[in-house]
Amino acid sequence: DATDSTSGEYHPTAGVRILEFSCNLKDSNKSVEVELWDCGGNPQNESCWPAIARGAAALILVANSNLPDTEAQFIEMLYLRFAAQHGLKESQCAVFLNQIGESGDEAGKVPTMLTKVPCSVTSMENGSAISTTFAGVLASALATQSEEWRKGENQILSVS
Repeated sequence: DATDSTSGEYHPTAGVRILEFSCNLKDSNKSVEVELWDCGGNPQNESCWPAIARGAAALILVANSNLPDTEAQFIEMLYLRFAAQHGLKESQCAVFLNQIGESGDEAGKVPTMLTKVPCSVTSMENGSAISTTFAGVLASALATQSEEWRKGENQILSVS
């Protein structure tokens, strides 16, 4: 889902939005190509989720910081569907809780199931929390992917 930063108008993601960009790794001179799939979490598109989740190296969940119980349960369900069912580690996931306007006492509370997943309370005014958390998730995803490739190559070599 997206909010127009100039007008504050909300635009839900229709289907899936794919964003491709280069990203410099934290503490490294390496640049990697990232393909970010925004599926918006609309239950109307649930039949497409398995195809989107297959082969994913990371998961980023974005929600309002003042999560009502029903939305917190939905975020937990998305985590189970996209991360747990596909073997993503907690370090390959992140939760961004976006503060819109004034934050109340409940702002920034993560659903119980996700307490070990890196979480950042974010706002349009403070992008540093987003950058730091995203860089950590990206580094973990790349390390896990490299390890899986190494194991696959070793299996191929041991068969020969």
